[in-house]
Amino acid sequence: MKKYLYIYKATLIENLSYILNVILGFINFFVMMFVFLNLWQYIYADNSQVINGYTMQQMIWYVLITEVLWYGTRNKILTREISQDIKSGNIAYNINKPYNYIFYIIAKHLGEITMKFILFAIVGLVIGVCFVGPIQNFSFASIPFILIVFLLGILINSII
Repeated sequence: MKKYLYIYKATLIENLSYILNVILGFINFFVMMFVFLNLWQYIYADNSQVINGYTMQQMIWYVLITEVLWYGTRNKILTREISQDIKSGNIAYNINKPYNYIFYIIAKHLGEITMKFILFAIVGLVIGVCFVGPIQNFSFASIPFILIVFLLGILINSII
């Protein structure tokens, strides 16, 4: 287990050196969120309108959370890397190492997305609070459960 934690840390530190790339990705994220916010505000032009049981505030928070997960975890990176390993023959080299290739690739992937996910989550929260307001009936006691759901969702997304 230590070796996968080391792989995770090494990948995380490597990606921190390219933090400018992540910051530039926020421009695209912010533009998409701005478009979605305006779209849902137009759809919910009448404040009393409820679509499928969701108010405008609930729908915008739903969109923000899903887009944070989408932008923060980009799983195409993982599938592209596995595909390249197979095409180039590096998979034979990696399988002969003293670690499990699947656990290695997941630890590496989690190291790549950790910082992006945290930064996109912070930006998403700021956008949500500034443009929509806080989530209704939110309890700080639910934060550990939210983090567990996010982590399990990221793991499932990575494995699939």
